[in-house]
Amino acid sequence: MNSNTLTALLFGIDANRAAALTSAFHKLGYICRHTSVDEMGRMGSAIRDDKPDLVLFDEQGSAIELSHCLDAIASQQLDLPVIVLSDSESLMPDHQVADVLPPDRIERISRSCLREFWALYTRRNLKATEQELKAAETRSEQILSQSEEAIAYVSDGMIISSNRLFAEFCGFADPDDLDFQPIVDLIAEQDQDRLKVALRSISDGESSRVSVTVCRQDGEEAETGMKLAPSVVDGEQCVQITLRDEAGETSGSSVGAIDHTTGFASAMRFVQQLEDVTAHGLGGGGDGAFMLVSLDRYLELRNEVGIGGCGQIAADIAELLMSHFPKASYGRIDGDLFGIILNNISADDALKQAKKICKEAAGRVVTVDKLSINYTLSIGILPITKTKLAAAVDLLDNLVSVCEQIREETGDNGMGNGAALYVRARQQLDQKNDPMTLFEDARADNRLQLLFQPVVSLADEDRHYYEVTLSLKDQEADEISGEQLLRALESQGKSTELDRWIIVEATKQLTRSKQGGKPVSLIINLTCNVFRDRNLPSWLGVALKAAQLSPATLVLQFETTATTRMLKPAIAFSEQMRKLGAAVALKSDSAGGDDLQVIRQLNPLLTKLGASPKDSETLKEAITNLQEVGSKTVIQGVDSAATLATLWQLKPDYVQGSYVQAPSTELDYDFGDE
Repeated sequence: MNSNTLTALLFGIDANRAAALTSAFHKLGYICRHTSVDEMGRMGSAIRDDKPDLVLFDEQGSAIELSHCLDAIASQQLDLPVIVLSDSESLMPDHQVADVLPPDRIERISRSCLREFWALYTRRNLKATEQELKAAETRSEQILSQSEEAIAYVSDGMIISSNRLFAEFCGFADPDDLDFQPIVDLIAEQDQDRLKVALRSISDGESSRVSVTVCRQDGEEAETGMKLAPSVVDGEQCVQITLRDEAGETSGSSVGAIDHTTGFASAMRFVQQLEDVTAHGLGGGGDGAFMLVSLDRYLELRNEVGIGGCGQIAADIAELLMSHFPKASYGRIDGDLFGIILNNISADDALKQAKKICKEAAGRVVTVDKLSINYTLSIGILPITKTKLAAAVDLLDNLVSVCEQIREETGDNGMGNGAALYVRARQQLDQKNDPMTLFEDARADNRLQLLFQPVVSLADEDRHYYEVTLSLKDQEADEISGEQLLRALESQGKSTELDRWIIVEATKQLTRSKQGGKPVSLIINLTCNVFRDRNLPSWLGVALKAAQLSPATLVLQFETTATTRMLKPAIAFSEQMRKLGAAVALKSDSAGGDDLQVIRQLNPLLTKLGASPKDSETLKEAITNLQEVGSKTVIQGVDSAATLATLWQLKPDYVQGSYVQAPSTELDYDFGDE
């Protein structure tokens, strides 16, 4: 935004007055670039694409209604000041109109425009600053959590934040356990006064060091050095404490965090890493694998060479593993168990490498007290994909079972010497089971999928549509269908987790499809549970911004019969969607009777009729009813050219069916824009 150039949209202002305004701005030291809008079809794109700084609207001269202009700005959620030129005394400034001025007061108009321009300039700068501040705070939090140093922040002698390394050094499993605890309570009594003096001596730009003895949670004591430096957390002045030994090296990173025999992360640290992966996925959003390496005949080896000898074997295994995966994340989970988190590798490729490792391990010799020891390994591999994973402990149990199964199948006195993939048993989606359990099982088995069917206009509309329906891969005769799963969850009236999954996956697919020509909207079938989800509208706004999609992309479709049972929240939800810029659609058999009353109250953008295309009388009456209430009609089941020809005479707005295109997993219909 240039501070001396403003861009304006002019409604109802002729060329002479526009030139006079431009001259007035020039005298005040500003350049005004303006675009005149004189028709409805141009208004939406001008507001969206021209990125104006203000709107100057002459109420008498404009062919467009002021309310239409204000609605268009509100639907796109733009911060765009509107100055109305009018002699009407009833028109007053409000939350949508910044000022109302006489049409002939050019100088006053220009100064009012500049006032609103600078107010907008300030708001935009403030918003950008807030975003930068939030990003900086996020980076600071990430730096704290990912730091290789043990760090805590102290205010008025109380710990207000710490990272995991600091907590582990003090003997705590969770940094939250240290929040609001006096720092001196962690220090041996003989060192407390020195630490208090050091904390009080901290001033801006200066730092201090002090050596103390930390009393760990398990009763043990550990000596460390503390580096104290002034800092700020959430706008509050505080002291940053970094644990360092007397040589200046970081303390805490190796206390309870490293297995010194192998150099791998300790069991606790590795399980924490694995929990992060199960919760948030792998860095970079790619797929990978979790590998569990188990030393065969561990108890026999321990009896033969002792714990020290097994340590030498463990060190040899670590060397072997790192030669194959130098950039992986490692952990020693137990004396005989080693975990590996692999990025950017398929489970099949990981399996091939694991088999090579097993073969190499069988040929290696470790010398322990002049004894030549051979060992073998059993390795289990589990794919890490975008599908939600089980808890870290469950993953470990699953791969331990894989290793045990390898040994059982080999039948060679506990020598597995092999690798295998963990395969989750396919869950039967019985309709009698709890719907939420069915949803979780289907998602875990990667059986949920979305189908897209084009909805084609019989007129020259400015937007294309696909209807989105839920389907299940490899569905068997006695299993629940995607539609039945939605209705079962709807009957429970609680969860919207599946609805959110559908919205996220559908918008992802649309973003990937990169449709050309006219904009594309998705008619997404959901449960009426969303009417009671107060957080969904705001979540929807965030999801659309993340996908870089306009709210007009979404049309959320519901069953009219289910909507009738919760009409009041449905009306409120429909209004929220309109304010957001999205829309609502309904499915009705005939758009008559009670259904028509619901349609009147919700005012849906589209109504999909369930009546057969062959039932022309019912359809004719339904189309007439919908035209009266201002809802566009979608007729399904168009399976032949003859059916389409019949429907032409009834003049519905949209049709869909197998003759147009059957539902597909891709948005690949050619709407013929070119």
